[in-house]
Amino acid sequence: MRSLFSPTSIASVVLFIHTIDATTFEKVQEIYSNPLSHGFGEDIDWVPWENAVEKALDTNKPIFLLIHKTWCHACKALKKTFQQSNARKAFKKLSEYFVMVNTEDDEEPFEDEYRPDGKYIPRLLFLDKNGDLLEQFKNKKAEYKNYAYYYSSPADILNSMKDVLRFLRDRGARIEKGDKLKVPPHKLKELEEEKAKNAQKEEEKKKQKESDMKGEKDKDEKRDEKKQDKKTDEEKKSEQKKVEKSKQGEKDQKTRDEKNMQEKKDEKNKMRKVSKKRKKKRGKMRKTRQEKKEQKKKEEKNKQEKKNEKENKMKDDKKSKKADKKVEL
Repeated sequence: MRSLFSPTSIASVVLFIHTIDATTFEKVQEIYSNPLSHGFGEDIDWVPWENAVEKALDTNKPIFLLIHKTWCHACKALKKTFQQSNARKAFKKLSEYFVMVNTEDDEEPFEDEYRPDGKYIPRLLFLDKNGDLLEQFKNKKAEYKNYAYYYSSPADILNSMKDVLRFLRDRGARIEKGDKLKVPPHKLKELEEEKAKNAQKEEEKKKQKESDMKGEKDKDEKRDEKKQDKKTDEEKKSEQKKVEKSKQGEKDQKTRDEKNMQEKKDEKNKMRKVSKKRKKKRGKMRKTRQEKKEQKKKEEKNKQEKKNEKENKMKDDKKSKKADKKVEL
């Protein structure tokens, strides 16, 4: 069976892979080898914060001040996005017009001027050559209103850098080695076109936002109407329930009163019956006692009569015997 790959093709593939790995390694090494870069690019001319103002005065350049921390997840995410070749290429080009500073952890300047709206991180500040904050240059597309100097996208950082350079150029500042900022005509046209596009996008976003807000407002109004209708229905139902409950309560009270009256009546009748029964029983007992008394009297009378009769008989017998004796004599 013939091999699918010749020794020459295999060697070419290995060489190609080796070349890619070597190139990647060089890029990674370039990004991380400079201690002042803190991972934001070895190819950038980073300057320590202590020397930034002095260098800015010497070169007549504004200062790019990025404040971040090693433990911050948002800072790490921003650092990772800067490793993309397109962003880094544009970033490197624009960085030539700034004194580039990025402070990590305790390197951060302690003055309140560099914390215009808080100590959050990462935050990017643009300073003039004297180290004073150019506070008007904020993130136009800031995700959070209260964090105007927070950036999460290299594109937004590049836009702010361009805005600073345009502002200084228009003001007549000398940026590059004491001369006026040099921007090629085709680049200037591109910048103007980009500015026009951004303005158009902002206008579209504004209209869309207004439309969304109006739609949201209409939804809220409808929701409020439904809530009001629901509330009215619930109030009606509640009122109806109260009336029904009141009627039912009156009905129940009437039933209870009737029941109580009936119970009292029944109790009264029962007492009458008991009283009548007792009276009858007492009358019967009285009659029985009277009858017994009369019976006893009758028996005593009969007994007395018998006794008298016996005595009379005895008397008669005695008399008869006496008479017989007299006759015999």
